[in-house]
Amino acid sequence: MLRHGLSPAFLLYGALLHGFQQSPLTGTWDLTHIFRSGPTPGTHVVAIDSTVYVRVTLESHSGDWISGMLYRRYFGEPERSKVEAGPLRGTGRFVIGAELDQPTWQRARTVAWTVGLGDTLRLGTPLVPGADSIELKRVRPDAPYPATVVEVVTAP
Repeated sequence: MLRHGLSPAFLLYGALLHGFQQSPLTGTWDLTHIFRSGPTPGTHVVAIDSTVYVRVTLESHSGDWISGMLYRRYFGEPERSKVEAGPLRGTGRFVIGAELDQPTWQRARTVAWTVGLGDTLRLGTPLVPGADSIELKRVRPDAPYPATVVEVVTAP
């Protein structure tokens, strides 16, 4: 008989355990790689002010809802936007949405997923115009912005 199975202590422990579980997206993420297709494959290091740079800070909430801020530099011009995200059930992926002002106003939606040990986040388009996908690394919230990112061009 499960006499202690529904005791108040058991229910409190379960609620606390559920409360401490957080999304693998929680944290601060910096752009490290931009993936594009092009006629000449190669890898180039580019200054963040000569491209579109992205930093995203995400926080998970109960009910699998994720909020945060997108910090973007569109060819050197700073831009900030609220971010909302949530899981794509059963896929291990998330939908991230933000409103962007550059080059023209748009409501951007993209799919995100963690790669490897969870310290790399891959996103589809459209946060960086012309990119096939982008890759971000988890950083400390107070980490300085990098001076460069890596652009990887692959054959179409």
